[in-house]
Amino acid sequence: MTFSERLLFARKEKGLTQEQLAEAIGVAKSTYTGYEKGNREPDLFKIKKLIEVLGVSSSWLLGLDDNDGGVSLPEWKMLKKYRALDERGKAAVDATLEREYVESTRFSAVAADAAETVRTVADAVELEKHRAGAKK
Repeated sequence: MTFSERLLFARKEKGLTQEQLAEAIGVAKSTYTGYEKGNREPDLFKIKKLIEVLGVSSSWLLGLDDNDGGVSLPEWKMLKKYRALDERGKAAVDATLEREYVESTRFSAVAADAAETVRTVADAVELEKHRAGAKK
């Protein structure tokens, strides 16, 4: 996601119009519109104001880290849907997520154990080959 896409997304998530956000950071609406269209770039002081007003991390807004407490666009869309659920819906999602997480981590642990077993067997085979070669 580009800076302009992140900016647009964060503004909409905050429920602000372009005009409201432009006013909040002290620029003309046309200047702000240029930021979202990718035609203009804000200076450091405007970026700082955007971060403060939008409540996002600098790493996320600048595209340096999708996982800096911020999330990717698909994750944001899921989060928005989750927030709209009632308590029953949230409980159902939480239960499904927990079940899938446990299953996924269990599979990962089994795969790691299997890989370790393969390495151990391979080491034993190599040791036997070395011993057999040394006896000749």
